[in-house]
Amino acid sequence: MMLVRPVTMSDHAEILALAHEAGIGMTSLPEDAGVLKTKIENAVASFAGNAERKGDERFLFVLEDTDRKKLVGTVGVVAHVGIKHPFYSYKLSTIVQSSDVVEVYSLQKVLHMVNDYTGASEIGSLFLLPEYRRDGIGKFLSRCRYLFMAQFPDFFSDIVISEIRGVQDENGDSPFYRNLAEHFFQMDFKKADFINATKGGQFISDLMPKYPIYVDLLDKKAQEVIGVPLEASKPALRLLEAEGFRHQGYIDVFDAGPTMQAERSQIRTVRKSRVAKVSEIKQLSGVTKFMLATTKLADFRMGFGLLEENKNGVSIAADIAETMGIVVGDEVRFIEA
Repeated sequence: MMLVRPVTMSDHAEILALAHEAGIGMTSLPEDAGVLKTKIENAVASFAGNAERKGDERFLFVLEDTDRKKLVGTVGVVAHVGIKHPFYSYKLSTIVQSSDVVEVYSLQKVLHMVNDYTGASEIGSLFLLPEYRRDGIGKFLSRCRYLFMAQFPDFFSDIVISEIRGVQDENGDSPFYRNLAEHFFQMDFKKADFINATKGGQFISDLMPKYPIYVDLLDKKAQEVIGVPLEASKPALRLLEAEGFRHQGYIDVFDAGPTMQAERSQIRTVRKSRVAKVSEIKQLSGVTKFMLATTKLADFRMGFGLLEENKNGVSIAADIAETMGIVVGDEVRFIEA
């Protein structure tokens, strides 16, 4: 049985192992024991309602294979980005330049460094071991965040974003980074990406040029990857698009991967999920599975299994009730899986 639950301090070693599997480029899950310990501590405090400051809650969930008692994935939500460290993006826009003297009219694509997403909520830390990328498990893990946001909307912004990893070569290097940021940071992509993940983005403001970057002045290889997702990230991108996320021209400063955006209230799972009381727990048969979530912050759980609606609420299957710790009379938030 697959169960999504809040991370605990005892998960640290397994989280570190998952970060190693995720590799370079997943800045929200860096392979650093100290940084991950802090992330887990922040998440534990957030679930307990004891975040260091209101608005800076950082929720991290783990996916547990309860049959094997093994962590196989992670997923997270940051309540508001840019509160403690600046959050930078490049905004791709078009400017018109013309001259009647020489009869030239041109459209130029320009990158502006911006902080437009300061205060937005960010979903991230989505990772699933390769052997579990089957049977809709990845889709379930991705959508769990929206059930959480639907249940606790007061924690989150009206705008939700997700950064998709950009193109990297077989050595883990980014052609966009190599042809732009590396000139100013004077370090390779892996080191800069790791610093951003572990120490925040202040060095971006310190070292990157403040003026617009004309795209046509970049190397052709850099131009070609602007807004293009890493091949391995395309399934995650499609899941976001199915929920209503769209690319609005913002890209990552390092690898030029697209930043996807949606209004929280219009995210499909947020909009269509419902809450009902559990009227009975019994053996159920059928082929339609539902995503289910409990409704209390400190003991939040998410799973998927069989559910039937009835005049008194919902009936849920005995196995999922036992795994999630649900009893008759509890409320659950649910949506068809």
